[in-house]
Amino acid sequence: MLLTSAGLNTASIVAALKGLTPRPLAECTAAAIPTAANVIDGDKGWLINDYVNLQKAGFARVDIVDVSAVDREVCSSRLGAADVVVVTGGDTTHLLSWLRRSGLADELPALLEDRVYVGISAGSMVTGPHMALSRSDKRRPEDHVGLALVDFLVQPHLGSPFFPLSDEENLRSAAAGFVETVFGLDDETAVCIDDGKVGIVGNGRHVRIPGRPRMGSAVLAQPSVNWQ
Repeated sequence: MLLTSAGLNTASIVAALKGLTPRPLAECTAAAIPTAANVIDGDKGWLINDYVNLQKAGFARVDIVDVSAVDREVCSSRLGAADVVVVTGGDTTHLLSWLRRSGLADELPALLEDRVYVGISAGSMVTGPHMALSRSDKRRPEDHVGLALVDFLVQPHLGSPFFPLSDEENLRSAAAGFVETVFGLDDETAVCIDDGKVGIVGNGRHVRIPGRPRMGSAVLAQPSVNWQ
């Protein structure tokens, strides 16, 4: 897995992805899921940039699979034909809702046994165990639970002028009571999970906030992986 803030926008992040795929990217298909962007108003230049960066990375093919617009069988077939599943940014609640309604949330663990998951912004946030860091204005109580593909949390766009609340002070305040480790990532940094090891890649800045001990336990609630 490669959990990014702003996608494949730097050479080092692209290099990290190349290290995760079994074949050169020129022989691979990427399938992008843009569903989170469907309820975001305004210019979609940022989403177009994500697609352009996928092309620049050198994929043989880039497919677009909106899980809110195609049947489950179509979605499963086209994602099954991909080597890399890319879940782009937007609204976390809308994305999670459709991942579950489409059945993809249930299929992802098996799908990712031999495919790479690339998250971009919201696509990275939903992989964690809960959505307490999400600022979606569409959240309901049932939308609190994430996909739990990883047992840490990601906060994208650290220090970005376009996301003024995503600064280190606010992040540390929000994460103060969490038992999960939290990664704050700027737009040139990503979390890479490779063969059970978790590391930071990219040329930017990140913040790692360790989780607090669980009640009745002296052991920190760290991800069940090896830290690089």
